[in-house]
Amino acid sequence: MGDVTLTYAAGAGPDELELGQCVIRGARKTGGARWWNLWFRVPRDRDGQPETYAVPVIPGGTYTRVGPGGKTWGLTRTGPGAWQVSPSIDVLSDADARRQAAKQPRRDPGDWHHTPAVVGVPDGEPWAI
Repeated sequence: MGDVTLTYAAGAGPDELELGQCVIRGARKTGGARWWNLWFRVPRDRDGQPETYAVPVIPGGTYTRVGPGGKTWGLTRTGPGAWQVSPSIDVLSDADARRQAAKQPRRDPGDWHHTPAVVGVPDGEPWAI
């Protein structure tokens, strides 16, 4: 199981999430590319302030650097209503994201770096393969 557990908030929108909750919603680009985003609200590692983040995920799949939503994390069922994200999610600060894009070294540990487990996923979620 991951080093952080997120509780699934079925039916919630990303802006309705409480601390420690998550939800998965569909996303798409103009032109038809579609994927799933995992939205989650957690305290930032560096200062504890609540923040909502989203990362593309592949339910039932594995991590890929080039998915329709960009870098995409694997999401594997681990039991009834339980899923595991892989690999860890490393949310960079805006400044470090720009440095990384320019192939320069990071200067801080980032905003949030964990490997979350997701629990409480009800049967029938459209993304849950």
